[in-house]
Amino acid sequence: MYATEWLVQLFGVVVLAVLPVVVETNDGNKIHGELSGFTADALLLNEAGKTTTVPFIDLSSMRPTEADGRVAPQKQVALTNGSRIFVTDLKLNDDGLFIEPRRQDSLLLPINRVRAIRFRRSTAETDAQWLGLVNSEHRGDTLVIRRPGNKLDPQQGVILSITSETVEFNLEGTTVNAPTIQLEGIIFGGSEEINETPSIRVTDIYGSNWAVTGIKPNQEGQPLTMQLDGQTEHAISLDQIARIDWSSGISILAMEKPVTSSFRSYLPTKLDPSLLNRFFGPQSDQESDLIVNSGSMIEFRIGPEYQTVAGTVQRNPSNGKASKLAVNVKLDGKVVWTQTLSDATARGFEIDVNEARRVIFEVENGGDGNLGDTVRFSRPRLLK
Repeated sequence: MYATEWLVQLFGVVVLAVLPVVVETNDGNKIHGELSGFTADALLLNEAGKTTTVPFIDLSSMRPTEADGRVAPQKQVALTNGSRIFVTDLKLNDDGLFIEPRRQDSLLLPINRVRAIRFRRSTAETDAQWLGLVNSEHRGDTLVIRRPGNKLDPQQGVILSITSETVEFNLEGTTVNAPTIQLEGIIFGGSEEINETPSIRVTDIYGSNWAVTGIKPNQEGQPLTMQLDGQTEHAISLDQIARIDWSSGISILAMEKPVTSSFRSYLPTKLDPSLLNRFFGPQSDQESDLIVNSGSMIEFRIGPEYQTVAGTVQRNPSNGKASKLAVNVKLDGKVVWTQTLSDATARGFEIDVNEARRVIFEVENGGDGNLGDTVRFSRPRLLK
């Protein structure tokens, strides 16, 4: 028996080809070395000929020193566990959803694990509409049609099958074969709400972000095998790894202490500003959302480990036909995303942090006062 095979059987080690990496621990220490392998709960790092074992519980991240990004495929699949996977092709039938990530093995997914499929690349003209729809509650499946002028038109029904060219869709008893070229995407109803809490996140060079419950031991020279859930595994080669993050990789801002928050009344008042902020300033709700009245702002710190700020905004439906509201997201004081809300349609955002250290959520009134003008920020969060 070869020595490497003996190690695998004895210790459950994944023995990998030489890969120079930078490992960061939870205390901020950075270690340079060569990735030697994984056990079920630890990383093995070769430092100048000496193997160091670093338990997953002590790890923050690992990235290759020379990893480079590649152009992502156009289609993207969002899973209910928070994974976002770019694929070259896909099809849906009675067995489930077959996806083909680039230069990786195909994967069969149960349809109840799939949240949405987007057929087009992310664009500034449609991102807010698409992300708002994806993060809203849907009783049934939703076919999202791209109309002229970059308008998205959601139609509810039942998705029957998907091929590279068409989506077979039952719309009020009539079967429609919708060309994918005319669609923005589809959203599946009845899926569990997205839960981005797996303990490990693996990002590949094509931009796919895999939410992983564990890393499986494997034989020498084999790809890294990820456990996506209790039933589904997927493997990627080492040269496709762009980053691995341990812990959930997410910070829900409604649960964090803000740097500052304030409320500015539309009409002049002699009331103490701190008293106004206590009653009308931003408030957390359900430990995941923020309720922000117009004239208010709230600011949070961004740790250096985070790369993206994301969330959904929606005007309180009970506001009725009130004036327009402007919602701004600022990074280090600069507006990087803004939407005018004239109704209760949800809008979403996913913004690169680009080394910014502060994020501000701000709601401005439409010029006729701020009474009753309320916006819900659903799950505003920072992502590694």
